[in-house]
Amino acid sequence: MTHGRRKKMAAAVLSAVMILGTGFTSYAQGWKQDVWGWWYENADGTYPVNTWYEDEDGSWYFFNEMGYLISNCYRLIDGSFYAFGNDGKWNGCVFSDIYPGVWTGNDYRNDWSGIQMHVPEGFTMTTAMDSGRLAESNNFVEFVVWTPDGTGSGIELEYMDAYNFSKGADTSVESLVTLRSLRLALEGYEIDQVTTVNLNGREYMKLSVSMEGLLKQDLYCRKAGTHYFECISAIYWLASEPYIDMLIDSIH
Repeated sequence: MTHGRRKKMAAAVLSAVMILGTGFTSYAQGWKQDVWGWWYENADGTYPVNTWYEDEDGSWYFFNEMGYLISNCYRLIDGSFYAFGNDGKWNGCVFSDIYPGVWTGNDYRNDWSGIQMHVPEGFTMTTAMDSGRLAESNNFVEFVVWTPDGTGSGIELEYMDAYNFSKGADTSVESLVTLRSLRLALEGYEIDQVTTVNLNGREYMKLSVSMEGLLKQDLYCRKAGTHYFECISAIYWLASEPYIDMLIDSIH
């Protein structure tokens, strides 16, 4: 080994010893994952906690109290609900002036909208704050209840913001139902009827559609708050109709 090479090696060893002696740690900045989820590590080893983070492509994310990315859910941030998709990105939707209900066991109550509901035993529920596919909608889907027969039939409670329509707060229930019926017709559904029904003292406009007589959808809609529509959507196979009727009858 030449003198020059020995000198270079000695310098390298000395540098390594000095680095270890100062307690310096080098971190790889970027997205990290473990069995509990994703987080973002900064160059100094810190990571965002209970805060927003804007990625290089302009996408916005939110990290929970443990520093993990939230996804497939809504999050109450500074008084408004924000929707986050399957990839954790904020999908651009924010819901203000809306108040979710409270679950006590299988009983749901929302003093803001006035709706209450009891879910019978055997049915399964996913709420707005749970992981699920709720935040993929442009509406605030507060919960979904599935029937116990494993067919994927069920109902959901969602709130639609009237400001998403051209007439804003002046948008009527009739206009909303008409738009929904046109969309469903494009999807291949047949419009069965549009009626006005009463669910425990509250008047809803009801849209009923079907596809080949086997798959059915019912939409119950009314105004709630200053600029929201409260909509109960039932999507079910004909064989599951008794379960759907049981859920609708439990609304009070």
